[in-house]
Amino acid sequence: MLAQEKKIKGFSVLEILVTLCLVGIISALAYKPITDWNKQREVDNSAVKVKTLFTNINAQVQRGLYGFVQIYVRTHKNSITIASRGMNTSTLAQKINTDSEFGKIDERCNTNGDYWDDDGLVDRKPEVSRLTLDNVVTSFSGEAAVCFSKDGRWFSAEENFISGTDPVYGMFICEKSAASCTDEEGEIKGNVQYLYEVNWTRFGNINLEKYDGNKEKWISR
Repeated sequence: MLAQEKKIKGFSVLEILVTLCLVGIISALAYKPITDWNKQREVDNSAVKVKTLFTNINAQVQRGLYGFVQIYVRTHKNSITIASRGMNTSTLAQKINTDSEFGKIDERCNTNGDYWDDDGLVDRKPEVSRLTLDNVVTSFSGEAAVCFSKDGRWFSAEENFISGTDPVYGMFICEKSAASCTDEEGEIKGNVQYLYEVNWTRFGNINLEKYDGNKEKWISR
């Protein structure tokens, strides 16, 4: 007895076209949410890295390894470089006693690498570090620096982290597509979707906040 032949039916051309159309529509609908999520994750990760760099170098001050430290920031066309620097307590004591410029708040946070005992830009020591970010921007072009000591006495800043003789207490971080986190007047740009601020006190307390545009307020990260 011959076995009955099975009828095998494949997909028709129309069914394949309909399936491809549905896949294309679903992919198109999912593209923007996935892209936005990736962008937010990149900005968030970069902001956390910056906060960690600030926190780690200030921890060295509290441990007594350094008497005076600096976070140095330099913006490039397509990236941001951030490095921590440390000054030994003996060097700090020498500068306090012999360097008249050190007493000036707008002078002692020197951005010259030779000014520091350890420099994260060139030294490969665990106490100092260097960070390069190529997927975010901040609110200024050029250099900036902020310096901390254990008791806050020698807190100071330079370049874009000082206004006149008044230090700045925060740094914006946002998506690269914004070109800058703020406009020429220093106001937050309306088209910035993912905006963070690493801020600090003169005593080296470091915080990270995220801006909620819907509620128009800052939220601790």
